[in-house]
Amino acid sequence: MRTVLLFFAISSILLACNKGKDNTKSCNGSSTRRDVKICIDEAANQIDLTPITIDVESIGALEVPEIDKNDPRQEAEKKVYTITATVHKLSKHRDGDWKVKLTNGNDKFVNCENPNPGCSYAKESNFYDAFLNVREWIEANKNDVVGKTVTITGVGFIDIDHKYPRNAADNEMELHPILSIHY
Repeated sequence: MRTVLLFFAISSILLACNKGKDNTKSCNGSSTRRDVKICIDEAANQIDLTPITIDVESIGALEVPEIDKNDPRQEAEKKVYTITATVHKLSKHRDGDWKVKLTNGNDKFVNCENPNPGCSYAKESNFYDAFLNVREWIEANKNDVVGKTVTITGVGFIDIDHKYPRNAADNEMELHPILSIHY
């Protein structure tokens, strides 16, 4: 009986959040620094669009401050980075974002995410067309990309420390949003 009640409680919460992998209008919650993640914050126009070529280990070694959900865009988040590495995993989040986890093959990782372009907030971003192009590429290659080498260019983003091991960059840096991806 407890299991059934727990199932219904969790289902109600998920439905109330309007989230789901297959919900094309799903969005990140406001507790996730959503505005910074999808570049609709006040400092988004300060992003230097000249890509910095970096590798998986080096991006995880950048000095970045520890942040919380209320912190504005940081200096490392005002830069665009390009990383060429192996796709360790591809997954679709319940908020509709695609995550491309890159690895250097030596237990170093960086998460790169493509925001759900169906989210009403995403449409406010100057990078919305890039969201659509990246989404199209991922959808076309999703069954064949794991284990392959890709080049991803994206805006730096410091994720809020999740306090659990998850194969992420040591400093919680991500590329979010992905602006381009290709073999």
